[in-house]
Amino acid sequence: MEKTLQSLSGLPVIYAGKRVGRVAQAALSDDLRRMDGLWVDAGLGGARFVPSEAIEVLGAVSVTVDAPGKREKLKKRPLFRRAVTTDGTRLGAVVGAKVDTATFLVTSLIVSTGYWDDLIRGRLDVRRFAATQDGEVVADLQTREEENDAERNGQGNGRRSPVGRRGGNAVRRDELED
Repeated sequence: MEKTLQSLSGLPVIYAGKRVGRVAQAALSDDLRRMDGLWVDAGLGGARFVPSEAIEVLGAVSVTVDAPGKREKLKKRPLFRRAVTTDGTRLGAVVGAKVDTATFLVTSLIVSTGYWDDLIRGRLDVRRFAATQDGEVVADLQTREEENDAERNGQGNGRRSPVGRRGGNAVRRDELED
């Protein structure tokens, strides 16, 4: 299961059956491949950093940890980075990420291509990417288009292919082949 970093913000953090604070933000590695941990706002107790090794469950309504975290000053590392395509064309800005709740690996980045494009087409969900040394993110959109074409033609992984759809007379393609 995947969760966006935005959906983690504000969730209560539970340690030994007691609430120790709320998630302030998630910390990602420099290469944007994994979640390093969570920053927890503990009220008057200050900010605490809980490494991903101490996180037991990223649940729908709370986060369960097996250590209260270490008191540190909150380090704001903005996720906001410029995204470019493989040919160097400016694509937009990285505004979020999706994280696998079991492995804490980043499964995709959410890229905004501009205010109006976000309203009309929605934000991009980029699954193939690489972070450069200067902080840019190189997104492989050609692979994304090939995957979408395969799904449209009924050759993809089946998540959005017409093979599993029901409609009209509820006949499936595999039934027609017999």
